[in-house]
Amino acid sequence: MTQLTDLADDFYDFAMAASPIALLWNGKLQRLADWDDFSPEARAALDARFLEFAEEAEAIEIDGEGERALRDVIATTARSEVRGGAWQPELFMLNPRMGAWEMILSFGVSFPLTTAQHGADYIAKLRAMPAMLEQLMDVAEAAAGEGRVALARHLKETAASVESYLATPSGPDERLAQQAPPTELDEATQKAWRAERDEALRSVVRPGLAEFRTRLLTLAERGMPDEKPGLVHLPGGLDVYRDKMWSHLLLDKTPEEVHQLGLDQIAKLEDEYRAIAGPLLGTDDIQEIYRRLREDESLKYTSAEAIITDARAALAKAEAAAPEWFTNLPDSKCSANATDFGAMGYYSAPDPETGKPAAFFVKTSNPSAWSSYELEALTFHEAIPGHHLQIALAAESTDLHKVQREFHNTAYIEGWGLYTERLSDEMGMYSSELSRVGMLSHDSLRAGRLVLDTGIHALGWSREQAIQYMCDHSPIDRAHVEQEVDRYVGMPGQALSYMVGRLEILDIRAEAEKAADFDIRDFHDKVLRHGAVPLTTLRAQVLGS
Repeated sequence: MTQLTDLADDFYDFAMAASPIALLWNGKLQRLADWDDFSPEARAALDARFLEFAEEAEAIEIDGEGERALRDVIATTARSEVRGGAWQPELFMLNPRMGAWEMILSFGVSFPLTTAQHGADYIAKLRAMPAMLEQLMDVAEAAAGEGRVALARHLKETAASVESYLATPSGPDERLAQQAPPTELDEATQKAWRAERDEALRSVVRPGLAEFRTRLLTLAERGMPDEKPGLVHLPGGLDVYRDKMWSHLLLDKTPEEVHQLGLDQIAKLEDEYRAIAGPLLGTDDIQEIYRRLREDESLKYTSAEAIITDARAALAKAEAAAPEWFTNLPDSKCSANATDFGAMGYYSAPDPETGKPAAFFVKTSNPSAWSSYELEALTFHEAIPGHHLQIALAAESTDLHKVQREFHNTAYIEGWGLYTERLSDEMGMYSSELSRVGMLSHDSLRAGRLVLDTGIHALGWSREQAIQYMCDHSPIDRAHVEQEVDRYVGMPGQALSYMVGRLEILDIRAEAEKAADFDIRDFHDKVLRHGAVPLTTLRAQVLGS
């Protein structure tokens, strides 16, 4: 175990240093003053070292379930970084939904700063931001010269977001002025720190953002049209897409196989809508069911407060029910919070080392974008029994290596989240038949992703073709569908992981249930025991193969 543990230690340190932007998500303080190096030379060096880690891990002889889990996480995480990393700066990092700028807005003011050094590092980070954005644009412009460029629409939307930020006057309302000072500083030093932060924003960050916006708009003139949003339209793009699929699924599946899987799931869901929503709405016409669920204003939220109230009520219900279905529960509590930034709903893990709490966020800037029947399924997915139970258990573990506690492959993480939406129905947690329709609505989104993501990136679908398919086969409103499609364009393959992961977990459970002594709490314990392992490893650890 010593050889494997030593390798895991080295791998953790290397991987954590590889992308400071990725650390924004959980407020990590490692490399606080730094940003990613987007240069081709730096990225090639990272890839080479990641491959070395994978090969070293795969060469180690293991003994037992725990060692296998750790070895497999190292090897697949390393290979995933390489196979999924192609074209990230020029495409993903400029995406208006989850790109570098949106990450900064969403998470760049949530660091748990405590010491004076933390404060100095944060100011240094702000001052270095324009140089990072300048390098990002250098790489993107060079890639455009080779035929790789983001969707023109996305470049313009990112520029518009920057412009909106710059329209906000400098001062306390400025988003990047929301970072709290280090807690160990006295009141006078905190005041001085705030003044230094605000000066950096005024004299360094804002001019850099203005230049970033200008270059984005210039690049947009060369951007891809809405008719050709997918990787398949770029030289070598289909091979890159297959690699990105593997990096998120850690399974060998073809685009055609996944596309058909999505079509099949959509067909099954239509029968469920007729059975559950049909009696509520007095019709079994699937298009009428979708239309009514989409357009009935009485089903829409009208205030952010109501959204958070309902989310907190669902979270409390899940906390009470969980002990009957899980042997182990996290010590960390999860709170439901409103946000105006980032994805529609997301979870941020606790960090026992820094004291950062667990939190589940709902984007409430436009309350009417949410249907009331959606909130329970969302809460169960993001909090309990979904991501909070899963990720916080790993984060708190004293038995797992940091690699297993903190590194998350997408198919396991999101497959579990989607699995728990249906599990919550088994647990009797949906408060009404209408809320169960919300469960179906979420399934429609995840099944549709299999069709749309592969359609866009492998089959050559246009942006409008993808939007129309989802509108025709789900109750999701067009505005939300447009956001989703733009996410798939910017994050190829990631959206496949939810439904593919859920179906794999369900298949593993079906095999486990054949045992005479099957116990659901024991099953869940086995699934969560070793952190976010590849699904092939999960199958072996649950079924003993």
